Amino acid sequence: MTAGAVASRSDAALGAAALVAAAAGGLGGSWLLLPTAAALVTAWIAWRDAQSFIIPNEAAAALAALGIAARFAEGGGTTDVLGALAVDVVLTGGLLWGVREVYFRARGRDGLGLGDVKLAAAAGCLAGAAGFAVALFAASLAGLVVAGLRRAGREDRLPFGALLAPAVWVVWAAAGFAAPGLLG
Repeated sequence: MTAGAVASRSDAALGAAALVAAAAGGLGGSWLLLPTAAALVTAWIAWRDAQSFIIPNEAAAALAALGIAARFAEGGGTTDVLGALAVDVVLTGGLLWGVREVYFRARGRDGLGLGDVKLAAAAGCLAGAAGFAVALFAASLAGLVVAGLRRAGREDRLPFGALLAPAVWVVWAAAGFAAPGLLG
């Protein structure tokens, strides 16, 4: 079995486990289930992106499912939650898709992968647009520091999802545990 096949199977298994955690958390499971599952999924995203410049679709879907479960657990399953989720996904995913397109048209090559765009949309489910903005700023600053420490040139690649995913979790967890209402 090839390394790619093993990674694909482990991605599917981890994605399924996160979806089960999302369902259990959304149904009133342990209050630590969703944050722990989200931490594991964001660590998985960061590790895979750092290793291969790939954010598995299963990981983005799992993070989105956890975010949706968390939002419904907080909001009681109302249509307001659905509307807010839709707006947040369009804003966060649309923002990074727009940045990706502008960069491609200006430089003739991809600057952000579609995995980063899907991660942004999933992050919108978890942290909302305001939380995503804070996480995006933090991840961008971290990227500048990493690039400076590596003395990266203009042609060097940086796995942005490896910086963005943990930042999203930290912002979401801080808003929920340390400062409820911080993000609106």
